[in-house]
Amino acid sequence: MAATLEQKVWLTTSSRLYPNLYVFLVGHPGVGKTRTIRATKAYAQELPDFHFSPTSMTPASLVDALVDSKRNIIQLDLGNLEYNTMFVTADELGAFMHKYDNEMIGVLSAFYDTDPYGQHRRGKELKIKIKSPQLNILSGTTPSNLLNFMPENAWDQGFTSRIILVFSDERIVGDDFAVVAKPLSKELLHDLKQINSLSGQFAVTSAYRDAVNQWRAAGEPPVPSHPKLTHYITRRRTHLYKLSMVSAVDKSDELLLTKEDFDQALEWLCEAETYMPDVFRAGATGGDNKAMEEIHNFLFISDKGSGVHEHDVVKFTRERVPAHSVMRVLDIMKLSGSLVIASIDKRSGARMYRAGKDGDRDGTDQPVGRPPSGSDPSSIIP
Repeated sequence: MAATLEQKVWLTTSSRLYPNLYVFLVGHPGVGKTRTIRATKAYAQELPDFHFSPTSMTPASLVDALVDSKRNIIQLDLGNLEYNTMFVTADELGAFMHKYDNEMIGVLSAFYDTDPYGQHRRGKELKIKIKSPQLNILSGTTPSNLLNFMPENAWDQGFTSRIILVFSDERIVGDDFAVVAKPLSKELLHDLKQINSLSGQFAVTSAYRDAVNQWRAAGEPPVPSHPKLTHYITRRRTHLYKLSMVSAVDKSDELLLTKEDFDQALEWLCEAETYMPDVFRAGATGGDNKAMEEIHNFLFISDKGSGVHEHDVVKFTRERVPAHSVMRVLDIMKLSGSLVIASIDKRSGARMYRAGKDGDRDGTDQPVGRPPSGSDPSSIIP
């Protein structure tokens, strides 16, 4: 719906704010990202003169495509609307942008804000000017690909603050042989075409304004606390306003933001933000984290009931992390509860380890069931 509205409607704060969104669907393979994006595109393709971006682009080709996506809408009461807009629907982020490129990121940030854009290409002696450029983005990616794509310092910059990350790892189990192909909903198509015909400025009710001011005075709770979302927080209110406009046109043709729209927009935003930290946890599969997963699995399959000898655990770990990191990795696993002492050999004092789970450890270096130091070793419970 945000892409459908283009720049035909807006909310005036310090300047015009349009409802375009940058949304990344994040999840492991098989959760339905591609099917969701393709379904979205199928509906949008039924709209008249709707502009989609090419799948794979450089900064220059993106600008060229947007130049060709011009709108000129005649309005008797508001005057002519002239702007350029496109909808990016990329099944995979890597197909849209092959690598993190500062020039491309700068262009995408400018097109989110619909700032006037100019470019001079010396080779072709070509001057490009776009008065009001705009993009909507709906893209899919896996957590690991997203974190590999975005350098660490990107989370401190403006582009990532413009993105709403929607994470899910839910897999719906269904009947593969059931009839699943469905025609496009005629009712939904009718509604989208009606939404596409709307134009003008949103008004706000006093209740909506009060709700926003009270939320701001309270510190805009609940505030995401993940370190990578620190700069995203500064743009939450902008996201709220954009989602409020979507909520309003979802329920009626009246361009009016009500308390109901505030509540709906905040609910959508908070639901997405609740799962945003899971993106970073699910994507942290490289280096030590991946090694820990392999060690945990090794313990699980190698334990025949009495645990796995610490020599075997250290040898397995040394083959997966640098030598200087072996004991650090094992210590972290102990503290997290994923590596637990099952017993201690009475003669050699060697530890036998088993795979545990978070919460198994009590914070000491005692094995499960082992009495405090100084007690009779024969009383150790394996």
